[in-house]
Amino acid sequence: MLSLSLMLLVLGAAVAIEVQKFGYLFNPPQPEHHQRHEEKQDLNKIPGVAGVDYPIYHEVPHTQFSCHNVPAVPGMYANVETGCQAYHVCHDGREGHQGAKFLCTNGTIFNQKEFACDWWYNVKCEEALSLYHLNADPEHNPYFPKKKPDLNHPDHDAGHFLIEA
Repeated sequence: MLSLSLMLLVLGAAVAIEVQKFGYLFNPPQPEHHQRHEEKQDLNKIPGVAGVDYPIYHEVPHTQFSCHNVPAVPGMYANVETGCQAYHVCHDGREGHQGAKFLCTNGTIFNQKEFACDWWYNVKCEEALSLYHLNADPEHNPYFPKKKPDLNHPDHDAGHFLIEA
């Protein structure tokens, strides 16, 4: 019994020495703080002129947009004050009166018709407000549950594939 106690004591001391040697319990390693230099994006690779053809925000700016002024909730809405680079997801109000705010990447703006960011030259931001009503349409609004195909319907070819050669 004495030898077992002695062995546990020696093992415990070895672990303690090892811990103190590396210092992780008493001096946890601190992350190195390097000055991060933000690299500027090469806008030459994006078609068009930055700031002219498309906006180049790096964060969603404060605007007058409000989820209280939209036709349907839940929904996704382009923010025309940002040139449609920003969009809002209005849901249950927990994100505040502007909803959850998102920013499309440089060169893209929110396509209200498609509910997605798209190249600036494919979108007419000035038409976004007139397309807000699409949020009330369950076929367009991605937050509405979609109907699942009826597997028992005679037109449904379950398990059959059509392969054309």
